[in-house]
Amino acid sequence: MAKVGRPKIRIEDLVKRGIWSENWKEEIYQMGKEGKQHTNLMEHFDLSRDTFYTLIKRDKEFSDAVNKAKTYAQNYWMKFMEDAFINGKSKDINSNLWSLVMRNRFKEDWSEKQYIDHSTNGEKITNNDIVVKIIPPKDLENNEE
Repeated sequence: MAKVGRPKIRIEDLVKRGIWSENWKEEIYQMGKEGKQHTNLMEHFDLSRDTFYTLIKRDKEFSDAVNKAKTYAQNYWMKFMEDAFINGKSKDINSNLWSLVMRNRFKEDWSEKQYIDHSTNGEKITNNDIVVKIIPPKDLENNEE
């Protein structure tokens, strides 16, 4: 039986058909170096959000390029802030807003949450027995005698 449905999108096909240039990786890197984010890449390559994330899951070369661009983007914004401090312009930057943007764009490196492993040597804690010991107040202990 023949396969039914739309064929999977492959980057090689997009390049062959002239939809993407052969330098697509360099374009992604350049956008990262300009501090751009995923939505900018989606717009540039005319991809829906679903297609963009499907390509990331399916195509290692694309995923690696996007991750490298994300590193470039993070470095761009770090350099922006460093330059502001060096040039005496830090007073013009809303630090709370900048921190919020960094925490949301670069969650892996900018998080206020700490994830704690509540396990024992990698094993989950399975003993859920709760023992409640009622200790009478001292004044009641003396009256019982």
